[in-house]
Amino acid sequence: MLRSIGMLLVSPVAAASMVSATAVPASAQTAAKGAEPKIVGAKAPDRVQDSYIVTLKRGRSAASEAKRLANEHNGKVTHVYRRALNGFSATMSEQAALALAAHPDVLRVEADREVTVSATQTNPPSWGLDRIDQANLPMDDAYTYNGTASNVHAYIIDTGIRTTHEDFGGRATWGVNTTTDKINTDCNGHGTHVAGTTAGSSYGVAKDAHLVAVKVLRCDGTGSFSGVIAGVDWVTANAVKPAVANMSLGGPASQSVDDAIAASSASGVTYAVAAGNDNTDACYQSPARATAAITVGATTSNDDRSSFSNYGTCVDIFAPGSSITSAWKSSDSAVNTISGTSMATPHVAGNAALIASVHPDWTPAQIREAMVADATSGVINDPGTGSPNKLLRITSESLASDFRMTLSSSSGLAKGAASLTTTIDTALVKGDAQSITFSAEGLPAGATATFGPADVTTGQSATLTITTSQLTPGGVHPITLRATTPDVAYTATYTLSVSTAECQSGQYLVNPSFEERGTGWTAPAGVIGEHLGWPAHTGTRNAVMGGKGTNASASLSQRVSLPAGCARYSLDFWLGVDTDESSNGPWDTLKVQVLNADGTKVLKTVETYSNINGYSASGYYQRSLDLADFAGQDVTLRFLYAEDYIWQTTFVLDDITVNVI
Repeated sequence: MLRSIGMLLVSPVAAASMVSATAVPASAQTAAKGAEPKIVGAKAPDRVQDSYIVTLKRGRSAASEAKRLANEHNGKVTHVYRRALNGFSATMSEQAALALAAHPDVLRVEADREVTVSATQTNPPSWGLDRIDQANLPMDDAYTYNGTASNVHAYIIDTGIRTTHEDFGGRATWGVNTTTDKINTDCNGHGTHVAGTTAGSSYGVAKDAHLVAVKVLRCDGTGSFSGVIAGVDWVTANAVKPAVANMSLGGPASQSVDDAIAASSASGVTYAVAAGNDNTDACYQSPARATAAITVGATTSNDDRSSFSNYGTCVDIFAPGSSITSAWKSSDSAVNTISGTSMATPHVAGNAALIASVHPDWTPAQIREAMVADATSGVINDPGTGSPNKLLRITSESLASDFRMTLSSSSGLAKGAASLTTTIDTALVKGDAQSITFSAEGLPAGATATFGPADVTTGQSATLTITTSQLTPGGVHPITLRATTPDVAYTATYTLSVSTAECQSGQYLVNPSFEERGTGWTAPAGVIGEHLGWPAHTGTRNAVMGGKGTNASASLSQRVSLPAGCARYSLDFWLGVDTDESSNGPWDTLKVQVLNADGTKVLKTVETYSNINGYSASGYYQRSLDLADFAGQDVTLRFLYAEDYIWQTTFVLDDITVNVI
């Protein structure tokens, strides 16, 4: 028997109203007297004690101003927002926050508030997928679809995802954790369930979309708006387009949350958000009231509005939300049946992914308009005052696709003159089988592509043969494969790597594990050695920089000559980061740079790591960077560390190699 948990939004115990006697700088006191400062939501019962969200005025930079403003008001920065909101969150006393609200650079100070999910149990079978592909009842015991959204990334802003669950087929990855628990897995189950409905192979709407975990709620299902905004900010900065985001969470109204979603939506990410589970007007809650998002109410298998579902003019559409079965967190095969607008929302996120896969140039507003236009009208019993009577429906007009194309292998390495093969499989998804014609674009000089046969009928396979010659240049060459029918065309990418005859493959750094102490490396005394508290990744020695908590810098470098004509040039190393800094401000950095041979000029900063990367103090994480831009050159590789005047960050490096093939 499946256990079923229905997610309901609840309010935590009211925060204490006493103001602590933290000192406020004289300059801040003066500003406060003249500005009559105000904290938005200061008397809210669900406040996060001594936590505030600060929005800066236009023209002010959160990256440069956050730490200064927090320090001036005896606070500590917890998140810096760069894309979704021009501001930051910080902890400080209420008296200090009032003074900060009067600062001439500050637009708004908002009390941070709780966002939470909790549950009740039922145990019926799942039915949501069966309902959304047809206009009217009764259901037909089938989910018919003609697209899988393999080119779309879906960001699940929730409790995390059990990425190893079998229903995700290796398509789920970890993005970021903005909570304070630092547990990079779903220890609640809610996020995994939502991900399964969005894009699970068995339980999902968009069955091949790529899932990315954005953890903003802790194991007990609680979180804060400051952490939610940090998650939205991360998605805005890192989203691979076309992209959709699911937010099956909520709380009281928050202008900062609404603004963050608006900015992220303007960047091209389509948001589906839960209407909420309080049987009240959704316009009283965020993110439900966010005008840039698609707000989703919940229905039952009888097309009734779910008893818990919020309603009103802020709702855009309804979707199945009562007793939905999907993946769960307890094992890689676990499932659970739960209820809530949290369960309705990923049906909409999945459909948004399907639409975006066929129309990647559409804006979030266009996707919402198409979805609402395709919805079934007038079938919901009692949708609630002000609600649209619109039930989600996936239609062929939205998807305009009828087959799926997959490659047995999407990459290959050719050494000089060679032939590589891969099988192209096609599968009928909906409609009648059609003639499919193949073509290849982007071939490098001296390379050819042939298809056997050149035309197939849907459901048949073809063999692609790529042939290189001595004239084909070394390097990595992405080749676009196109499959075209009278109705639609799909593309896939085959990555061709070529090593020429002149390529001298191998590992090119001296003393990569530091076991010969400083041999081959240039570094200050004490950087390379045996370090208490930081064991080597292999052997006994490593390189450690930072950990001082003062203004300091140092570098670790080695000169290397890279051969020409090779396919891949990879700088590989193991990195550990330990920090006492706030989680989302890049105050202490480690830059990986390529300089000219004598080390006097920076040619490129390949990557920058900082205290916000989230690495564990107890271990290393492997990183790989591409050095192909410097093929055939004599260069200096440098790891440059810089630490500011407060709160330490330690960067640890080991097993640094340059691998060429």
